[in-house]
Amino acid sequence: MKIIAFVIAAGLVVSGGAAAAESTSRPSEYRPGLSVESIYKQDLDGVYFTEWFGRVEASEGSWRDVYFETSDKYVNKGRIRFDCADPEADIAFTLYGVGEYGKATDDMRQVDIPYGDRKAWADGNYQPMFGETPPIEFYGAARERFCK
Repeated sequence: MKIIAFVIAAGLVVSGGAAAAESTSRPSEYRPGLSVESIYKQDLDGVYFTEWFGRVEASEGSWRDVYFETSDKYVNKGRIRFDCADPEADIAFTLYGVGEYGKATDDMRQVDIPYGDRKAWADGNYQPMFGETPPIEFYGAARERFCK
């Protein structure tokens, strides 16, 4: 139950940022011809920030596949898949560094985050998400944005 409360609280914390992101869209830096919208602005030590952009790629029932990108990190693009109807369902990431989106490259990796590992992810202790990857707050903002 504590994890559910944490995820809900994280969603509430980012909901203000997600709401402010509604008016910000731009052409994708990595996929010509597509537009992406601001999903989450990640604060880094109160001095710097990373802006995460994205768009829904697919909707299958309550599941969403969301393409995301940023120009501020090495892992600068990928896909997150989550279930809008079941907040305890696993979250699946496909992460890319400098490789081309949608192609199996040396820097592409798959990460599935089971519900029981979200606390470790939120605390920065989930090894598969070490490095410059989307934080749990990004997931909360994406749910808030695309599960309407």
